[in-house]
Amino acid sequence: MEHDDLPNESGDLLARHYASEAEAYRQHWAPVLEPLGRMLVRSMPIAAAQRVLDLGCGVGALLPHLREAAPEALVVGLDRTEGMVALAPRDFSRVVGDAARLPFRDALLDAVTMAFMLFHLPEPSGGLAEVARVLRPGGRLGVLTWGGENTSPAFLEWDAELEAHGAPSTGPKLAWHERVDTPAKVSRLLKRAGFTDVTSRIELFVERPTREEFVARRLKLGCCRHRLEALDEAIRTRFREEAFRRIDALAPEDFEEESEVIVTLARRAR
Repeated sequence: MEHDDLPNESGDLLARHYASEAEAYRQHWAPVLEPLGRMLVRSMPIAAAQRVLDLGCGVGALLPHLREAAPEALVVGLDRTEGMVALAPRDFSRVVGDAARLPFRDALLDAVTMAFMLFHLPEPSGGLAEVARVLRPGGRLGVLTWGGENTSPAFLEWDAELEAHGAPSTGPKLAWHERVDTPAKVSRLLKRAGFTDVTSRIELFVERPTREEFVARRLKLGCCRHRLEALDEAIRTRFREEAFRRIDALAPEDFEEESEVIVTLARRAR
């Protein structure tokens, strides 16, 4: 790799990003992702597992579902962001760590889940190699990534107002969706990392936020939040007035978004 420090720099930026919105993430986004993570867990044959890791656990919403699926297991959550890990359920083992250098010995784990985190790794192959290292032969891996999406009219209206008020459109790159946005891409990465019995499918996810939910996410989470915070206070006030006027004119169906969720299951080669 040309810049050896890129993964660490990206990881630090990512950790700061999520630390700044950990509470908002737990309130406004984790509940949206939780049913998808539960679907992933239910697809994995892990009832007899003894050690399970949720890699990129965020605020730990998936941990109770892993305990339910693997009742005899030690369930551990690991995330790069200390502020997110601090919000995870306290009755689980929680670790702040780097996916590129997992703090576990070889062949220790029976199962690993990676729900909507693989695209945050600038070198996903390196992260998957680490997962293969810590999984026992025959151990199970479950991965969720995003595929294509149909953007809602509400988002287009909000984005148009950000553009009209001069909000910067670029920032530090924190996700590499293009590397894992099809079943073929994810399957190829897993096979190269030493996984077998790889299956990958697309599930359609339709989300229908209310106006209030939509606005809260745009103001408190992700790139929309950061673009708005880059403007001075007077411009932000004018933006809110115009954006809310646009949003108030929309019908409930204008907030609907349709996304592809790529569900990938695999086994560590023996």
